[in-house]
Amino acid sequence: MKQRIVIGVLCCLGLLVVFLFQRVDVAAAIGVSNTGIARFLVNRTIRFLANDAFAIGLIYALFATRKYVVFAIGVQLFGVVAFLIPYFILKLYYPAYNGPYLNFLHRLIMNPTLLLLLIPAFYYQKFVVESNVKEN
Repeated sequence: MKQRIVIGVLCCLGLLVVFLFQRVDVAAAIGVSNTGIARFLVNRTIRFLANDAFAIGLIYALFATRKYVVFAIGVQLFGVVAFLIPYFILKLYYPAYNGPYLNFLHRLIMNPTLLLLLIPAFYYQKFVVESNVKEN
């Protein structure tokens, strides 16, 4: 239990650090070329993966159930295909477009929204549904 608390606190701090340092050019720090496109892709990908990794760690800390962590990883992989790749395509091939669809994708990508929405769903399943099954 103590280990899960430490993991949960570290993941919350990690999410905070990613948010606070969102303007830091990580791609330049790791030596990615000076082209703006490559740095943009690397910075957004690193932020997306870091946010989701910390959110998955938080899910583990809260529930310590393998099936929840595996499902959260599946949601993250879905997010890469369904949100991150289309976001990159829109940003690179339609740079003048800055409409609501792009803004929506940006919010989903830069914030671990999907994974954090899983926490109430997992809570409901674990504590409400399972308690009803035990009663019957």
